[in-house]
Amino acid sequence: MALVAPRGPARTLWCEVPEVLNSAVLSSLAPAQKRLQEAKFEVLTSEASYLNSLNVLEAHFISHPAFRDPHVLPPHDWDTLFSTILPVRKCSQLLMMDLEKCWQENILLQDICDIVRRHAEARFHAYVKYCENQVLMVRALQRLRDRPAFANALKRLESHPACQSLSLHSFLMLPMQRVTRLPLLLDAVLRNLQPADREYDGCMHALATLNDFVSQCNEGARNTERVEEMFRLAAAIEFPSHARTAPLLGPACSRRDRKPIRWLVRSGEMTQLIWKADELKLTFGKKFHKVPLHLFLFNDLLVVTKKKGEESYLAVDWCARSLLEVCEGAAAPPAAKHALLLTLLENRDARTVEMVMSCPSETDLSRWSEALAPLQGGAGEAVYAGWDCPQVAALYAYAPAQPDELPLAEGDVVNVTRKTSEGWYYGERTRDGEAGWFPGSYTVEIASAHVRARNLRQRYRLLALSGTYLGHRKRAP
Repeated sequence: MALVAPRGPARTLWCEVPEVLNSAVLSSLAPAQKRLQEAKFEVLTSEASYLNSLNVLEAHFISHPAFRDPHVLPPHDWDTLFSTILPVRKCSQLLMMDLEKCWQENILLQDICDIVRRHAEARFHAYVKYCENQVLMVRALQRLRDRPAFANALKRLESHPACQSLSLHSFLMLPMQRVTRLPLLLDAVLRNLQPADREYDGCMHALATLNDFVSQCNEGARNTERVEEMFRLAAAIEFPSHARTAPLLGPACSRRDRKPIRWLVRSGEMTQLIWKADELKLTFGKKFHKVPLHLFLFNDLLVVTKKKGEESYLAVDWCARSLLEVCEGAAAPPAAKHALLLTLLENRDARTVEMVMSCPSETDLSRWSEALAPLQGGAGEAVYAGWDCPQVAALYAYAPAQPDELPLAEGDVVNVTRKTSEGWYYGERTRDGEAGWFPGSYTVEIASAHVRARNLRQRYRLLALSGTYLGHRKRAP
């Protein structure tokens, strides 16, 4: 579009376009209405600029003969770098066609927000796919830079005037920047509208749609990062060959849609404090010795390891996250700083193990305690984490009365993550992942890992309470 071409360092303004200057509309608008038009016009001009950059990417890099040479860029790497960009470019082309049509029909750009929303609903899933692939794209580009043939070709292409001093990496990041900028542009439009204005509701709807896609894009990128991290940890953590119940890491921890089943929540060093039973073997009067450990907390699992090398670890114990008990400062010697008592209710050998652990700092202690502790609900509410939630089965069918409610068929199994004092549950149906509220009275709790973990926790607390009581009785005169 020639009318949106920048004039110098500043972008083209709506009030400067010949079609506007030659019309009588400019003099009839109040300052607030002019600001609204500038905000709308920036949606159009920024899309044109973005599409122009994608066209440079396609013509100068994607379709360049140098990058079609398998000795320079192997086909699987070409696919990783560029395959998700092309559908995104098609999205922008189709959106730009409708935006130009909107401009030709009315220089006030009536209903431009509705146009953006319709295109988002129909085609912006391409942006989600792109964001899922972005982590792999960046890593592939970093790896390829170490290949002389690719590095030389890339340097030659990036130095071309068409790139305007931008790198290939900058071009590849454009879709992520665009999908996160669009909600900001529509928010600027909304801030210049009044609730009574005809376009207000349409702009609100479009903004909500775009924000939902941004959330999906962020989630897609995060899922890919988690899956890639699990591949790395699967190679780094060694489990004993004789272990019968070694947990699975790596590819077994992701679904076909690349959404992770297991992912890393937190990892770091801790020191285990072990008391010496024989006082004759005390070293410099110390009644305990220190064992350096490295802990990996996953969403549903804790793995305790010893470091073997710079990036290698040997697993010494592990436990389901739902079978952990954590207590800050308990049973720690006076010399131990930033300590917590970590209880594995059922470890790798199906035994209950207590470990006094010392964290490097007060901040580490606080963050580990928060990561290891179960979620807390408000007054009259129970909140459960996905890795330790009750399961219920529907006794009766339930038809929703509200959009946020979950329909139930008899026999449906639901993972419950919230319970209110009024008997309403919130959960996710296992057969399809659909989530919503439903009355708890229509269901019954069934046997699950959560029930077993709850019983083990109750047993451990009763035994601990009995031990404390008997200890006090023995010390009593």
